[in-house]
Amino acid sequence: MLKYFRNVAAEMKNVTWLSPDQASKETVTVITVSVVFALFLGGADWLMQNGFNMIMK
Repeated sequence: MLKYFRNVAAEMKNVTWLSPDQASKETVTVITVSVVFALFLGGADWLMQNGFNMIMK
């Protein structure tokens, strides 16, 4: 088990981490895309629900 954690520590030293500025930009991009996609899905759901309700009347 100790060998595993040593290997993990060695690999973590080889990782190229993002700069704080780049990490902030990536985070804003992910949040923005998530919100836009959620609004799109919510709107599509709302349209389908109202469409089916109109058909069923």
